[in-house]
Amino acid sequence: VAVIGGSDSAGKEALLLTQWAANVLVLARSTFHPEPINASRATANKRIEVHEGVQVKAINGTKGEKGIAKVSSLLLDKPVNGSTTLPVDAVFVEIGADPVTALAKAVGVALNKKGEVLIDRNSATNVPGFYAAGDCADTRFKQAITGAAEAVLAVYSAYTYLNEATVKPR
Repeated sequence: VAVIGGSDSAGKEALLLTQWAANVLVLARSTFHPEPINASRATANKRIEVHEGVQVKAINGTKGEKGIAKVSSLLLDKPVNGSTTLPVDAVFVEIGADPVTALAKAVGVALNKKGEVLIDRNSATNVPGFYAAGDCADTRFKQAITGAAEAVLAVYSAYTYLNEATVKPR
């Protein structure tokens, strides 16, 4: 399998994928520069090959059963392992993401330097009644399962907030 990217998210993904893949090729456009601990773990792992200064020009594949795509190879701008066509079974793009937080910013929600929404343990922001979860929030892990769990917490917190706001004392 191939991981496209050179940052910490690419390093972590490569390490995770070695649990299932025989070989993981990291293709970094410039340099491979994860956090030092992840860099040393990745470079020490015999299942991970890091190739720097390589750009992916195309992802090739075919449509399989029920229209599901099947990746077959990558077309590269320079040779890796002697060829500009690299056969792969899967591709994981880990080149970072910009959080989509314009709405939060517009209503006065506090953001960190990366533009992520600052939340507390209950997914609440500095604006009463405004909750956030997933990749737009300033959480450590950016994985689908943690985003889903954060969403449940945010919905429950919003539900509690709304109920407390509408309950009138007798």
